[in-house]
Amino acid sequence: MTASRLVLVTGASGALGRLIVPALQNHGWRVRALVRRRQVLSADESATGDLADFQSLRAATGGVDAVVHLAALTHARKQAAYDAVNVEGTRRLLAAAAESGAERFLHVSTRAIDETGGAYSRSKRAAERLVQASDIAWTIVRLPEVYGMGSSEGVDDIVRRARRGARIPIVGDGSDTVCPIHADDATAALVAALSGSAGIGKVYTLAGDCRTTREFAEICIDVFGVGGGLVRVPASAVRLLGAAARVAPLPLYPDQLARLRAPKPAISVDAERDLGFRPRRLEDGLRRLPPP
Repeated sequence: MTASRLVLVTGASGALGRLIVPALQNHGWRVRALVRRRQVLSADESATGDLADFQSLRAATGGVDAVVHLAALTHARKQAAYDAVNVEGTRRLLAAAAESGAERFLHVSTRAIDETGGAYSRSKRAAERLVQASDIAWTIVRLPEVYGMGSSEGVDDIVRRARRGARIPIVGDGSDTVCPIHADDATAALVAALSGSAGIGKVYTLAGDCRTTREFAEICIDVFGVGGGLVRVPASAVRLLGAAARVAPLPLYPDQLARLRAPKPAISVDAERDLGFRPRRLEDGLRRLPPP
């Protein structure tokens, strides 16, 4: 691969996007970031655009060899909001990429893809179907929970609380399962999925060490050596607050519990062969996180 190959990255200003930009550059790609508000200083180029604006996407995809589609709406109170970004935005981006002659399209999806997982999961599954029906050489990578991005959500929030010695809320008895992977392992798999040809026309579901949410929180407390402890939040309370969150600005969203508890697809056994995906042991990944 030569350094002249150009890739458009949507969501480049997000937590994972900030990691994948330099990773792609290290593998010989020039990166053009789709920018709506926040500039991505590490990118080689920027293109102002929005997933809601086809003309801006047509300009952003001009001359690119590939597209990495990271951008997505992850928290909303209405199905229509998810659909507008995750479904219709993907539809416009695919059309623009096809018109520009892009050769590859890497779609970053989620392991929470089952349609019983709520509005977000349904929108991401619909987006996947659009990608699979396109004429571009596509690859879909479904990520599980990702830690080490420095965000304040999901498993990163548990890590952050454990480091501070704060109490960690868990839903019910903490028996819900998560399969976290380190951000660097997620990034490496995505770069490999774009850079190689083995994954064309394939869907990969990634996962790390699967643990209950209680076990994950306890491992974090043990690794960081600060005893904040756990606090149980009844699932019934989360369910009621989720229903109220459809109309009230509460600090959670209507589909969060359904997303956590929905069935997850099987882990792709060929991800190691095709993408070199070998997630590090959970305890090792936590111990090697940079200081907060």
